[in-house]
Amino acid sequence: MLAVSVKNVIIFLILFTSSVMSGCGDQDAAVTAAADTPQASQAESTQDNSVHKIVSGEQAWDIYETNSGAILLDVRTQEEYEEGHIDGSVLIPVSELEHRLSELPDKDAVIIVYCRGGVRSAAAYEILDINGYKQVFDMQQITNWPEPLVTD
Repeated sequence: MLAVSVKNVIIFLILFTSSVMSGCGDQDAAVTAAADTPQASQAESTQDNSVHKIVSGEQAWDIYETNSGAILLDVRTQEEYEEGHIDGSVLIPVSELEHRLSELPDKDAVIIVYCRGGVRSAAAYEILDINGYKQVFDMQQITNWPEPLVTD
């Protein structure tokens, strides 16, 4: 059990360092495992043997539309957010997320995280998972969202 926790901490640190050093660079998501729900694909095991749920933009849209109170969590920077974001999204940069968890609803809330290319959203997913959030979905790239972005 300790090895799994250390592994997750190392993965988080690598992802976080990578996101800080290079932003949320574009990368292909390699999701090859079978889906564990109709809305999510299985990518990797997380701390409590749950599955990192990566979803497409269309799947994220469906999840958001069918779950009242669902949160679209943008984990990019303020500057990136101002350039364009998903209507109704909440901005909490991944570098601030751990200290701002109290701004999110209860741990059973549906949360869809995204960034520019998938690195920061994966780190945010890990932070939420480690802190007990149970219904987190990683859309990875903002460009996956099927609707136009807003700049308000």
